This record gives sequence, structure tokens and C-alpha cells, in this order.
Amino acid sequence: MKKLRFILIIFSIILIVLSIIWNIPENKKEFKTQHFTFLFSSSIDSLSIVGLSKALKSSYSKIGNSFNTTPAENIQVNIYAQRWRYIKATGNWGGSGNIEGISKLHFVEKAWLDSEISKIAIHEFVHAVVLKLLIEREPKPLNAESFDKKFLTFPIWLWEALSVYGAEQFYEPKTLAYFNKENYPKIEELNNRSKGQKIYTCGYTIIEYILQEYGKDKLTELIESYGNLNNVLNVTEEQFSSNWYDFIKKKYNLK
Repeated sequence: MKKLRFILIIFSIILIVLSIIWNIPENKKEFKTQHFTFLFSSSIDSLSIVGLSKALKSSYSKIGNSFNTTPAENIQVNIYAQRWRYIKATGNWGGSGNIEGISKLHFVEKAWLDSEISKIAIHEFVHAVVLKLLIEREPKPLNAESFDKKFLTFPIWLWEALSVYGAEQFYEPKTLAYFNKENYPKIEELNNRSKGQKIYTCGYTIIEYILQEYGKDKLTELIESYGNLNNVLNVTEEQFSSNWYDFIKKKYNLK
């Protein structure tokens, strides 16, 4: 009985300490440029934020032009040194970054698959620009509730592939074991997060294929149609997957 009481006391103390740590306000720094306001953990090197600001500055018009839109005028960029602080701020347990509307980005300094902070930032920035494009194509005045429900139907494979391509997060297909022996992922698999994270390592080549085979205008049309391959590109998901893999085999010399 005494042992159980001792364990409960220790457990309670641990919970209290964790609660105190969880609620300690984070010491943040701020850095502003023309279109971006950076709020970042004080432990993050300020020089890396300066480098990041230059990368986002060069991407601002480039990404906007890619999607025939103009990014939000002022964008808040929140960068976290610790993952638990990111989770506390966003409630996002499974990812390393997310957006909050068209003008607020959140991400951890070092993500799961990429340690280059500029690529992580641009990845989330592309999400924000694509979201803005989708909102612009909605009837005015915008019905926020109706749009939110519609947006939930936007395909994961296209959503993530666009950001992977925009951030130049390229993975050499030869290094991806799942491409061996014709065992390439289909759109159905890439559109389901519970079946793995392959879209983050092969998404670049999906957009690369669409641009080469169909062009920029068709890519924009595909975004506006919420990834309707049949209506826009006149192919089924199965045909698209097969054609994309043929493209990869030829360009990257897969066997």
C-alpha cells in the first residue's frame, strides 16, 4: 500500500512539473520583411532566419506566378525549436508544419524528412498560396462554412505534391525502394495518409510529369477542379499512375 502511495505521489509530481513547463510562455524574437513577419524561438539562430527570409522573398512572386495568383500581402511565419511547442500552438500532433488560413504559417525548425528550414517554410508557403487560389475561385461573397466543407475534399496527393515541388524537395527515384519491380504507388495510396508518407518523397515527380506532359495551364485547372483527373486530363487515376511511372522510368532510368 505504501509503495502504491509513493508511486502516485511521484506520478503527481511529474504531472505538476510537466504542466508548469507546458505553460511557461516561450521567449520569441521577431524579424520583419516586406511581406513576412517572422516569430521564432529565441534559441534559433537569427542568421538562419535572415537566410530564410531571402528564400521566401525570392519565392513570393515565383510561387504566386506559378498559380496565377498573388500571395497574401502580409504573412506571419511562426517557427518552433521544440516540437512540443509547435503541438501546443497548433494542436497538430502528426505533422511538422501547417497553415492557418492564407497568411499564417507554422512549422518546426527541423521537420521529419527535411532539415533545410527554407524548404520547410516554402513548403508551407505553397499551401497558403494554393488555398488563396481556391478561395479566389469561389463565388462571392464567400460562404466560409460551405468552403471549409468543400476544401476537405481536396486530394491529399495533389495538395502535398504541389508543395513538395514548389519547395524543390526532390528525392532521386532510384533511391526509393518502393519503385522497384513496377511496385509504384497508385493515387489511391498517395491520397491516404494512413497508408504511409510516400507522397512527400515522390510528389516532386508527379508535378514534374504533369507540367511536362500537360503544361502549366492544365495544372492550374487541375487544382481548380480539386484534382479531377478524368475531367481535366481525360485519364483515370489508374491510367495517370501508370503514365506517371512510365515517365519516371524513362527520365530517371529505372529498371
